[in-house]
Amino acid sequence: MAMVATYGKTPSELKGFTWNEDNSINIPSKKRPVRPLHPQWVFIFQLKEKQPSKKKGWSPLCRSLASAQDRGLIKLSTEGVLLAHKVRKVYYTPLKQRSGDCLQQARKPLATA
Repeated sequence: MAMVATYGKTPSELKGFTWNEDNSINIPSKKRPVRPLHPQWVFIFQLKEKQPSKKKGWSPLCRSLASAQDRGLIKLSTEGVLLAHKVRKVYYTPLKQRSGDCLQQARKPLATA
C-alpha cells in the first residue's frame, strides 16, 4: 500500500516495476520513469528494502495492513493524507510554476467585507 501511496499508481500498474538510482521506478507500460509523489516516503516506508514487486500478490499485504490498523499499530486519517498532499503540492511545485501562481493571485481583486 505504501507503493500505491508513494507513486500514485494502482497495484496492477506496479506489476513488474524496477528501481532507478534516484528512487524513481520504471513501469513496463510507461515510457518515462515515475517519480515518487512524496520522495521522503521511499525512505520512511523502506520501500527499496522491502521490494514489494517481489511479494506474492497484494491481497496478503492488504490483509496485513487491515490487521495492523485493527490492532492500532497504524493510524491513517483522511485529514493527514490531505495535509500531506497540500504540503507536497506547495513544497515540490517547481519555482517557475509557483511564481506564476503568485502573480495570478496578486492580480485578483481583493474581496471587500
